[in-house]
Amino acid sequence: MLAVERRSQIEQLIMQNKSVLVLDLAKRFDVTTETIRADLEKLERQGILVRTYGGATLVEENEPEMTLKERETINYEGKHSIGICAAHLIKDGETIFLDASTSSLHVARSIKDKKGITVITNAEKVASELAGCDNIKVISTGGNLTPKNMSYVGRVAEESIRKNYYANKFFFSCRGVNLHRGIMESSEGEAEIKKAMMDCSESAILLCDHKKLGRLGVPVVAGLDRIDYFITDIKLDEEWTDELAKHGVKLITAEKKE
Repeated sequence: MLAVERRSQIEQLIMQNKSVLVLDLAKRFDVTTETIRADLEKLERQGILVRTYGGATLVEENEPEMTLKERETINYEGKHSIGICAAHLIKDGETIFLDASTSSLHVARSIKDKKGITVITNAEKVASELAGCDNIKVISTGGNLTPKNMSYVGRVAEESIRKNYYANKFFFSCRGVNLHRGIMESSEGEAEIKKAMMDCSESAILLCDHKKLGRLGVPVVAGLDRIDYFITDIKLDEEWTDELAKHGVKLITAEKKE
């Protein structure tokens, strides 16, 4: 079978099933996984699909944004382990930014024993989570409250961050991470807040559970070269580890807690 015929059939399969797996395709067409990955990369460049960890999914441009409550139920264990792992990077006395992601909420739940730290956040739920901790100073960015995310966004929040604050570390998550397109969000408002926090921090730590690997979003927040740590909940393959290493990003795999 010619490569163009194989890619045409792969395109038909993904249109029908919404997703495909590299191993399944390699067996189906009796070719190597490297050949299938090359096919998927070409189809991705054509805008037909987006490569994910171990496969690919159909591009869904109109996928609705989920509420905070809905996102909290997705991969809870993985995010919990990432939150615990991230907390180990925070030293007593440091100032940190936490975004409005559910992964950052898990970080907040894991730092309550820290001493003398300051948490700056645009997340209503993070602020509430830490409100009872006498040893932690909590600062809210203020701004326009988004009901879906319970987060503050907009010009007031951005200016508050850029004019008034600087942090040792910025912990954040995203809608998706793609090897070629970088870190992406689901809304302009959330993306601009993350950009401001990133610009006003000494280091940036991406909290990326496996559900976000290869997933697309709009707009782009930053390239992988802008982060210092990449914390995830599964062992990444060589393609991902090589790309992160190329940008000098330290990869940390969190151990899931039973």
